[in-house]
Amino acid sequence: MKGFGLTPADAWPELISATNGWDLTTLACDGAGFLAPGNPDECGNTFVDISRSTAALHPDLIIIQGSSNDFGESNSQLLAATGTALALLRSEFPNAEIIGLSTVWSETVPPAQLADINSQVQQAVTAVGGHYLDIGQPLGGHPELMQDDDVHPTVAGQAVLAGTIQAAILAEQHATALQKKQQQEREQELKMMSRWAA
Repeated sequence: MKGFGLTPADAWPELISATNGWDLTTLACDGAGFLAPGNPDECGNTFVDISRSTAALHPDLIIIQGSSNDFGESNSQLLAATGTALALLRSEFPNAEIIGLSTVWSETVPPAQLADINSQVQQAVTAVGGHYLDIGQPLGGHPELMQDDDVHPTVAGQAVLAGTIQAAILAEQHATALQKKQQQEREQELKMMSRWAA
């Protein structure tokens, strides 16, 4: 999310924010996960620590994503930590829209634990009334979109992620708005039927 090895302006959160006219606060920390602490020179925190330190913010939208930095951690501990982080965010921001994204991997076949991490994020996000979006693996089969470390996307890779995530968020928001509209129409119909019955 931070655009490791690139300028912040090249990272997909910045690209999406610019497209939508959002004011962005990025709390990403190199190396961090729900259990894995980030780079001590940068923040040294886990996602749970970061969630605890957000009280000064007033977001309308929160986007959170699992991390391959947690590979090798216990799945049961990861599930607990993921749930704690999302519960903290919901407690702090009861009216914010929370979106959880599936974890992005490189151009190679994802390790098995990636599916576990995605499931944990989905469970935790759904439990707090958020929306989970499976964006697939947009970088899969595209080594040209990866930096030399084969872990982090290039500028072009970040642009691909931005387009994929933007489309997924817009589709989810459209679906949610449609559901609300349909619910309002049903409620209006029930009111009319009640009046006729009276």
